[in-house]
Amino acid sequence: MIPQAASTPRRALRGRHPNRILVVDDDPVVQVLLRETLLAEGYDVSGAKSSEEAEQRLRQSPWDLVILDRRLPDADGLLLLQTVKEKSGCPVIILSVMDDQHDRTLGLGLGAQDYVAKPFSASEILLRIRNLLVARDVSLLPGRTQEIEHGPFRLVQTTRRLTADGTTHQLTAAEARLLAVFLTHPGEVLDRTSLTRSICQREWSHNDRSIDVLVARLRKRIETDPKSPEWIVTVHGAGYLFSAEIPCRPC
Repeated sequence: MIPQAASTPRRALRGRHPNRILVVDDDPVVQVLLRETLLAEGYDVSGAKSSEEAEQRLRQSPWDLVILDRRLPDADGLLLLQTVKEKSGCPVIILSVMDDQHDRTLGLGLGAQDYVAKPFSASEILLRIRNLLVARDVSLLPGRTQEIEHGPFRLVQTTRRLTADGTTHQLTAAEARLLAVFLTHPGEVLDRTSLTRSICQREWSHNDRSIDVLVARLRKRIETDPKSPEWIVTVHGAGYLFSAEIPCRPC
């Protein structure tokens, strides 16, 4: 089965240099699909069809994320994974028809951030890419000095103090980290897996309610009606979205 492209292109990245993604796969159909899909999202995309070509591109320029096929014509993709981690340190998503638990455990254990089985849907891999880049962006934030603003919100990370509509809130460390993610990625659907990794520094499981609890606490602080949130919106089956639009309220 050939993976299907996303039907509706999203907006380009807002006011930022586009993230650079390297697609390493010798399948021309996968190369074309991912290139067209990622370009429509506003990403800067390049391709490599072999381990040798990928290593050249890794030496030539920096990358924000690598999508890596397991079965390359000149090497096992897991060998190239080690090179990516050494030369770039950027997140890696492995693509593979090899989808048993042993292969997944091996790939993740060697340093990949995600493992996607072929055939895949473009919408699924886009969500995984966005979430990994969000986690990477958060890890690069100068968290002890930066002030973040969006709409009526101003978060001072040094003090974990939030000002919103003239009211000041003192946040816990976890609340401040979660809000920092939302404020720096408005309009993007963020899943619980990437949020748990970024906020709690652990893997998410289906019984883990930590992010849901933090979201509920933040809603009580920033929403006019936490039961009908305007800012932190639940996207059923996917995660949470922080509104990029400023809600209109009556004077």
